Amino acid sequence: MNRFKQIVSKIAKWFGIPIQTKTEQPKDYSEVSEISWTAAIANRLATLTMLDSDISIKGNNLRAKFIDNFTQDYVDDRMSVAAEVSLGTGDCLIKPYTDGQRIGVDIIANDSFVVCESIGNYIKACIIKADEITIKAQKYERYETQRLRTVNGMSVLFIYQQAYKNGEPVPLSEVDTWANIKPEMYIPNVDRMLFGRCKCPTVNRENINGVNGVKVTYGLDGVMQKAQEAYNRFNAEYESKESFIFADSTLFKPVATQVIKPDGTLSTVLKPTFAAGRDKIFMQVNNSGTGVDSKKLIQEYSPNIRHESLETGLEVNLKMLELLAGLSAGILTKPVTTFATATEMKAGLQNTFAFITKFRKSLEKSTNDLLYAVNVLCNANDITPMGDWTAEFDWSDGYIENMQDRFNQLMQAESIGAIEKAEVRAWTMNEDLETAQSRTKEIAETEPKIEFTGAE
Repeated sequence: MNRFKQIVSKIAKWFGIPIQTKTEQPKDYSEVSEISWTAAIANRLATLTMLDSDISIKGNNLRAKFIDNFTQDYVDDRMSVAAEVSLGTGDCLIKPYTDGQRIGVDIIANDSFVVCESIGNYIKACIIKADEITIKAQKYERYETQRLRTVNGMSVLFIYQQAYKNGEPVPLSEVDTWANIKPEMYIPNVDRMLFGRCKCPTVNRENINGVNGVKVTYGLDGVMQKAQEAYNRFNAEYESKESFIFADSTLFKPVATQVIKPDGTLSTVLKPTFAAGRDKIFMQVNNSGTGVDSKKLIQEYSPNIRHESLETGLEVNLKMLELLAGLSAGILTKPVTTFATATEMKAGLQNTFAFITKFRKSLEKSTNDLLYAVNVLCNANDITPMGDWTAEFDWSDGYIENMQDRFNQLMQAESIGAIEKAEVRAWTMNEDLETAQSRTKEIAETEPKIEFTGAE
């Protein structure tokens, strides 16, 4: 049992709460010495998920403005990271923290937290490895336990902080940066954890009712190994190919060189001279040498590379990886577009788009929970005055639908009165609806008015 599991077991036993066992998965997402197909797929899907998408905060007060600024920083800097980590490892926590004035975000990887109590995806207790620091070769870890309980009919969130040194409990004050952290606090009228949780939509086939997520390539380690072997074989073919030019010794200017014979005596021999690096290309032979045509002074040995067959082998393995992961071609392989109509190309992307759409639901929930936690921190630390706000998500479907098709749809909807002109402008000019409405009104007021006078 590793140290994390040992400490979590101690904490869970101390509070008398169970631990929901996680499915063991190879940690190939964090592999950096070799190719990680999981990381490649997770990165690609996270990019497509966030493509041309945005989150905006609506509200006309200081709290709404603060939350909006936080949200834009999160979307620009951390949201795609959270998306990739959750796809690559199964799930992750997006946990805000504050110094009393500003709020930052930590992304807690799958192997650094354990869900203890939950109903479906609603978490009631969780143990988190919140921080780690090494001081004079001593490893210190800080664990945070969040637990929702009902007190006198009111939902209360209890937060406990504990420090460990080399796996053994110590006071928080042993680490200067943790000295001012309260070991225990509670927040009333809170109905959820103070973090968001993003979960990969891949099904855990070993435990379909399990609350923990699994990586996007879950169960495909054998397929990934085959793809890695095909890739290595492709490169090995190139590395092992060396072209030689066999040249008769009479073509080179000999230089006297002393060599040591097996009996230890010195002997002077004549060796050809080569330009720097050419000694790996030219091979000197006597024209009577075995295997060399004595009638030719120069011959070339350059074996052909099985380029097409090796590339096809790699492509087949990567296509199988995409297929078994429930994705369309084009994530790791080249998309098939030859002789395909626009409708056929869209159909070929449906699997990936369906996966992305489902994953966006998880991102949306985790972001709403994150913003809820940020709002609670604002209240607890008096960062800004209280105020109402709402989050609006604008997910793009540009991956499967081109801009011309979308524009035509908007124009048709406006022509029959289903939407207003401002909505068309908002999409076309990438403006919020309020700004688009204002500009549409200004344009309408500046247009010349033509008046018709009836005949007398």
